[in-house]
Amino acid sequence: MGLLKSVIFTLLHPFLRVYIKLRFGDYWALKERLQRRPSPLLKLAYEKYFMKYGSYVGIDSKIAGRPYFPHGCVGVFISNDAVLGRDLVIFQQVTIGSNTLPDSKRPGSPVVGDGAYLGAGAKLIGGITVGDHCRVGANAVVYQDMPPHSVALCAPTRIVQKEHLDNTFRVTIGGAAYVSENGRLVRAQ
Repeated sequence: MGLLKSVIFTLLHPFLRVYIKLRFGDYWALKERLQRRPSPLLKLAYEKYFMKYGSYVGIDSKIAGRPYFPHGCVGVFISNDAVLGRDLVIFQQVTIGSNTLPDSKRPGSPVVGDGAYLGAGAKLIGGITVGDHCRVGANAVVYQDMPPHSVALCAPTRIVQKEHLDNTFRVTIGGAAYVSENGRLVRAQ
């Protein structure tokens, strides 16, 4: 039966996308509709939309305004219980995730205030509060509360000097080996 549902959905999906665009305008409005009145078919379309980008935005997450994704929502994960404010800027690969470990100091999901700026790869984990107008730097992991107008930075970069590094890029395309040379791929000998 699962295969039959999959085939039917695959056939209906292009029409469903048009219906969603005409009826709701976008997938954020669809999310609001699904919170009020669940629909298995529309829920599947919603999940497939984000899955296409390797993303997940929980239907039950509370988002006050539509976030801005400068590079699209690629790899973004927003927990089902997260609460997000207005005017958020969320870059790619951001995780706003819940902590469900029973012995955790901060169980639950993040609450993010208005005007927050979440850099690429930022991780907000557990029952924390990120205040209004906070900035979370690229790849920073936040697991404690942030007061309003504060910045979370990743650990400082450590630079190690080496004598000689070979950063030649090697790839196989169509069965042929290539290497990088002066910014171009050339066929390997």
